[in-house]
Amino acid sequence: MTREHIMTPDAFSSLATRLSPAVKSHRVLDTVQFRLGGRAFATLGWPEAGRAVVKLSLKDQAAALALSDAVSVDASRPRNSGLTLIRLERIDDDAMAYILTAAFSEAYAKAARSQPARGRAATLGVG
Repeated sequence: MTREHIMTPDAFSSLATRLSPAVKSHRVLDTVQFRLGGRAFATLGWPEAGRAVVKLSLKDQAAALALSDAVSVDASRPRNSGLTLIRLERIDDDAMAYILTAAFSEAYAKAARSQPARGRAATLGVG
């Protein structure tokens, strides 16, 4: 991994918000949450500066863990929660893009399942 491919908080934010015009960022204390349809799929700056947490399916979490040693399971959460910690300075941009896309897809699927068919696109802010 070369230094020019190290993930920064600004690059993380840019990747997250470029996933869809429906992605909204929301500041919460010293963190920034990225949401789709009211559901957070990633939080930047948690549990501390230079880190992020994303919500993944268990399958995507296993794939993310295999991508980089910068990825770990959030041990403070219930087992099989899919919450995944990222050390930004140790992950490259391609791996982070893959992980954020997976987290976005999981949030989209959950939001779509919770909405009646007629209101899905409007609620998610897409279409």
